[in-house]
Formats: sequence, structure tokens, C-alpha cells
Amino acid sequence: MTGSHGDKALKPLIPAQLGAVTPSDNVWLSASAGTGKTQVLTARVIRLLLEKRVEPENLLCITFTKAGAAEMAERINQRLASWVQMPDQLLFRDLEAIGADAGPEARIRARQLFAKVLDAPGGGLQIMTIHGFCQSLLASFPEEAGLVPGFKPIEGREQQELQREALSEMILAAEERNDHWLIPNLQTLSLTMGEDAARKFLHKCGGAPDIMAQIPDDNGAAVWARGVSGVSFDG
Repeated sequence: MTGSHGDKALKPLIPAQLGAVTPSDNVWLSASAGTGKTQVLTARVIRLLLEKRVEPENLLCITFTKAGAAEMAERINQRLASWVQMPDQLLFRDLEAIGADAGPEARIRARQLFAKVLDAPGGGLQIMTIHGFCQSLLASFPEEAGLVPGFKPIEGREQQELQREALSEMILAAEERNDHWLIPNLQTLSLTMGEDAARKFLHKCGGAPDIMAQIPDDNGAAVWARGVSGVSFDG
């Protein structure tokens, strides 16, 4: 059957996949790329909604990437939406394909799932990345986490801009106090590593304040570095 993704008949799961989507079992799934993990996870979520009568707001799906979360949400929503008016025979085949009960009562519940998900508190199924889940927990309990209420995470581009500003302010401050040590060393670092590599190196150093604080202020820095790295030097 052709049409949108939600209109296509579901591909029947193989026996190993059917074992992974049984809602009464706790399953650890390990599979290579392109073997149908998203299809299996989607089928498992649908069967939890359909057979275990789990409320949509009580389900939490966590993925590694935003693309993975978006794809999974799209597949589930499109499938449930297609079931609302799908011919009975095709709906029967879809339910059989994922190993679900395909009886008359089950088909009635399947047609109602899409509206149930849309009406769920929070606007539907909670499908998010690990970072998104952690951020939601911190946003719900900022005081317990020692954070200012209303905080927002720094995105990649914003982080880079702040790093550039911090580096610029450090250089300007060194010039104002006529720091004859910092400026030449920054110039040497930039010439030796290249501008981009030097900036990345400084940002990495800035992200490890505890380690940087252990570096001696005197001429013993080289000895300290060799000791930390385990490199011996004879000469």
C-alpha cells in the first residue's frame, strides 16, 4: 500500500523482534545499525499503550540524538493517526505484524490511541534525548540542584561566542596592565599550533580549572608536566 509513511502496511517483525516488543517482559536490546531498532522500539511503545493500558504521560523514551527522538515520535504518531480511519482488514494486519492482539476490542482501542496521546498531559509522549531528560529534571528541581530558577543551557554556538569573549577580555586586561609575560606566550602558542588549534587548546585548559590550578607558578611547570604524563627526560 503506497502513500505517506503512516499509510504503508507495517513490516511483520521476525521472531527475535517479537520477543523484544512483548510488553510484559523487561528487555535489553542489542543490535547493529540498520537492523530495525527504531521499528522494534516503536512497536514496543504501541503495545504498551494498547495492551498494558499504560497512560501516555507515564511513558518515557530516551534516545542519544535529537534526530532519533524526532524519528521515533514521527513514526508512532503517524502510525496511530493512520489507524483512526484505516480499513479494518489493514488494521488487523498491522496489529498482527507487531504481535499484538488483533481482535475486535483491540482494534477499537487502537483507533482511539491517537486521540489519547494528543490529550495526554504534556502534549503527548515524552520522547527525548538523555541531555533533554536531564535538563527537564534540573528545570523541575533547580534549587535542589543548586541552580538559579529559569536557567537555560548554553548551546554550542553560544558557548563558542562566550569563549571568544573571555579570551578577548583576558588579552585586553593583559595589555592594560602591561603584562609582558602573557602576550608573548599567546603569540608563540598561536604561531606554533595555529590560531584555531591554539584557541581550542586554551578553551580546553579553561574547562579543566582543577587541573590547571595544580600547575606550579615557577619554572617547575615542565617537571610537573612530565611527572603527570609519566614521561621521563634525561639530559
